[in-house]
Amino acid sequence: GEGPAAVNVALLCFHTLGGSGVAAGELGRELSRRGHGVHFVAAALPGRLDPNGIRLHAVPLEQPPPVGTQAFTFALAARLVEVVQRERIDVIHAHYAVPHAAAAALARAALGGEAPALVLTLHGTDVPAPDAPAGEIQLLRSLAHGADVVTVPSAALGRTARERLGLDGQPRVEVIPNFVDTSRFSPGADRAALAPLFPGRDLRSVRALCHASNFRPVKRPLDLLAILARVRERVPAVLVLVGDGPERPRLEAEALRLGLSREVAFVGAVRNLPPVLRACDLFLLPSAHESFGLAALEAMSCGLPVVGSRTGGLPEVVEDGATGLLADPGDVEAMGAAALRILGDEPLRARLCRAARDRALRLFRAEEVLVRWEALYGRVVSRRSPGA
Repeated sequence: GEGPAAVNVALLCFHTLGGSGVAAGELGRELSRRGHGVHFVAAALPGRLDPNGIRLHAVPLEQPPPVGTQAFTFALAARLVEVVQRERIDVIHAHYAVPHAAAAALARAALGGEAPALVLTLHGTDVPAPDAPAGEIQLLRSLAHGADVVTVPSAALGRTARERLGLDGQPRVEVIPNFVDTSRFSPGADRAALAPLFPGRDLRSVRALCHASNFRPVKRPLDLLAILARVRERVPAVLVLVGDGPERPRLEAEALRLGLSREVAFVGAVRNLPPVLRACDLFLLPSAHESFGLAALEAMSCGLPVVGSRTGGLPEVVEDGATGLLADPGDVEAMGAAALRILGDEPLRARLCRAARDRALRLFRAEEVLVRWEALYGRVVSRRSPGA
């Protein structure tokens, strides 16, 4: 049968290597592969994205004084107006309410009757805290209500969004999970990537723990060192840290203070993550909160069990007891014990590895999730087109 009609999508997202930027970048790549027109309107393309077949309409992040970065939302909206008119955009897909849905709202106001449909994906930190200023909550509510449809990557985030943004009727809140390229993120025990990270070490009997994030405080990165210390009381182990961010200097200082510098490798932002994941035995994600946990999904797709926090959307990704073990955020005793339990029981670890890969294939494959995005775009476009 005929596939869905091709749509022209304008994607608005952060280009840095947080989960939302990775998710938007992967979505753009897959849509482009499937024959849709993909236009990023952003400061830059998301970090991992190869620009083939994908257009970037760049908006300089630094705007000239006196307003500086405050003018970014306006500059983004102005560029969006031009792109919509020139490229005949069918759908604006904003990842994050601010600045992206805010810019989309300005652009749609300017475009009037020829404004395209708006899909807003909330990623977590754009859902206001209960104690956020009243004006901020009202603004975020108005941005969410201005969208044709709001999506969230997890049911947990959907519940919070409905409650705090008053989204109980229109627009619909739909759960469409993040996805993973299961052919790129695939299993294969290969220690090769480890050797250069720990020069001169015999790694044959050493267990390797891994973590990838943007090292914001919400990731509780210091807990990683506490977990490593507990594991090392019983088995020789090292920790591989992928990514970069504000907490990294503190983490480096703490590793030094605990005498763990030789056991911890900081590899920075990595474009090609699968070989690093494959070199490790276990993935750690001890966050205070995760609205989805894309890093955990990528690890699972490579056949790694996950030890992490029972919070937000993470239990929807990591099935506790089946593809990993979860504990309360901050409970490093329990996470250390969970890591030791997996590392000390090879049949258990092998079972978790297989189940992790299986779950990624069953629920989070790009093909499965893309069909849902195409259906969603099709619905919002047909609702807005004349004569519909």
